[in-house]
Amino acid sequence: MPHRLTLGLGLISALAAIVLAAAGAHGPLAPTAPETIRQLDTAVTFHLFHSLALMILAFWPGPPRLRHGLAGIWLAGIALFSGSLYAQTLMHAPWPGILTPLGGLLLMLGWLAWLVALPWSRTLD
Repeated sequence: MPHRLTLGLGLISALAAIVLAAAGAHGPLAPTAPETIRQLDTAVTFHLFHSLALMILAFWPGPPRLRHGLAGIWLAGIALFSGSLYAQTLMHAPWPGILTPLGGLLLMLGWLAWLVALPWSRTLD
């Protein structure tokens, strides 16, 4: 049985990624410089992949506390990494760039934490 909150957060996050991608591709805020377009593509790609990872995590049979912790780490990573790139590309805000590496570290930490927590899974067979 999936964890509804984690699954719901993954679905909302994926929806947000698609909305922001559409705004960046078609809206009045759409970037035109190749470097800015690449930044937006990176933000959307990482956002979508980690949204899907949250949805998969919802079905992981590990302890709920670990699942909640992993989800929190990834949500913070998405907000800082992709969010800072969205702010730079769609709102032309220069300051969030200092948050991007921190968000990337949180995304990596989430994957590492899941790997370390794998032995505590109830069953994977």
